Amino acid sequence: MPHPGLAVDQPIASLLAAESTNWSSEFGELAVDLSLVVLLALVVRLLSLPLLRRAQQATRERAALSASGAPRASGAPRAAAGPVVAEVVACVVFAAGLEAAMSAIRNYGFELLRSPVAFADTEGMAMELDLNSDDVMVRALVIGAALLALWLLFAHLSRRALLTSGMPPAVAADDRVRRQGLLRLGLFAVVGALVLPMGVLLAGAVFQAVALLSARRLPAPAESAGTTAVLPHPAHPAPAPATAPATAYVPAPAPAFAPVRVPHQPLNGHEPRRIGGYLLLGRIGAGGMGTVYLARREGAATEVALKTINLELLDDPDLLRRFQRESEVLAMVPGAYTARVLDTGVDAGRPFLAMELLDGRPLDAHLRELGPVRSAEALRALALALAVALSGVHRLGLVHRDLKPANIMLTSAGPRLLDFGIAALVDGTRLTMTGAGPGTLTYMAPEQFGEERVGTAADVWAWACCVVCAAHGASPFAATSTGGVIRRIVDTGPEPSALAAVHALDPALAAVVTRALTPDPAARPADGSALLALLTDAPQEDLRAEITRGWNTLRL
Repeated sequence: MPHPGLAVDQPIASLLAAESTNWSSEFGELAVDLSLVVLLALVVRLLSLPLLRRAQQATRERAALSASGAPRASGAPRAAAGPVVAEVVACVVFAAGLEAAMSAIRNYGFELLRSPVAFADTEGMAMELDLNSDDVMVRALVIGAALLALWLLFAHLSRRALLTSGMPPAVAADDRVRRQGLLRLGLFAVVGALVLPMGVLLAGAVFQAVALLSARRLPAPAESAGTTAVLPHPAHPAPAPATAPATAYVPAPAPAFAPVRVPHQPLNGHEPRRIGGYLLLGRIGAGGMGTVYLARREGAATEVALKTINLELLDDPDLLRRFQRESEVLAMVPGAYTARVLDTGVDAGRPFLAMELLDGRPLDAHLRELGPVRSAEALRALALALAVALSGVHRLGLVHRDLKPANIMLTSAGPRLLDFGIAALVDGTRLTMTGAGPGTLTYMAPEQFGEERVGTAADVWAWACCVVCAAHGASPFAATSTGGVIRRIVDTGPEPSALAAVHALDPALAAVVTRALTPDPAARPADGSALLALLTDAPQEDLRAEITRGWNTLRL
């Protein structure tokens, strides 16, 4: 006689087995349906990629204009909204078509995917599939929440990449742009949870993933609509740009975002409010010699960096001569990856220098905060841009003599070489006192420690040190003491691990760097032009494109 319990246990076991079989079948259908939605969304997104890229470029231009805070110049084109509207319409049409297709196919997978996260018809699905309604509800919520989170994550990442890759930091940091991004993300979350079917959320995640990859490869906008040029003061016209030889490298105009927003402090009560026709808006920085102000020409919108000597030092003729020398040198240097001088003059006996306001930060600050450059393309772009800058400097008969990471500004438009305050004409007299050689110790060439004449080869040496520092994080001649640094420079040579860091990223660049660190100045590339010839033989347009392409791989 059979055991009394078997008559009950066998049907229960049969039911559990049947339910398990049902779930296996339904989840198999769900996996297939998810794959079909992903494949269809990917195909449609790739076919509409040109429309997406136009919409992204228009969004960048509008964000840059919003961040500038400047009125649109008369006659300047507006940032087009048409591509953005077309992209939104295309996404709505695709979502409607996808929902219609899912409604036409009756199975567990599409039954789930055509329901919103918060209003999934779990009762109907449970009855149709002969399953427990609570189990269906839990699984629907888990799947829906995962798809919604995936869509929101990719939407956030794609917008962040759109506003940071190849864009000035001021754009992503702008409060209005941030608020717009948060509002957009909140709207996505509400609509995604309450309105959109789960299948549309999955397709949206695919769309946003493709948008993320596209945003990282977009070039910076060609121009911003709100830009106004700084007008020279009638009493102090801006110096005429130096005429370069026909072979000089002339880069494309950098994208103009006005005004660039840089950190600054409010003015003190004793500080002036106007200098030479410029309104002082704040203090960017100050040193023992002078102060740099954030300023704007009266009647103009573009902001500038205005540098002037501190009042207590105006009676020092040596400092006045040095400041005047810096103004002259900067006015002569071409604008190829160097900071441009916009205006110079003297106001009530106080000399001033107005320069373009650069976004970004110095290379040394970048290395402290983010570490060494890990992109081979970005490192080569930095090396090429600095070589281009030096070739323009040296062609004018100038030697920088203080090339170091603190004097290299990393901007959205590329590196910029700064601070020519101690530069001297190659055939002129030294401005510093005998025995007080200019420069920073770990970037000084061996000849700067002796009595021999310092020429353009010393800048080539410093260029190599800066490239190594960018890849390694420190100068190849860094040591724990001054004596140790000097011994490395004149005797033992650079740190092998520092050179290895460059070689690991770009062996060809490492070979040029090694040659530029030859102790004998005559064995190094003679100047910036010779250095550039060793690095590349590309035409000007190709060189400019290579620098821009490589620079866009660097996270600023």
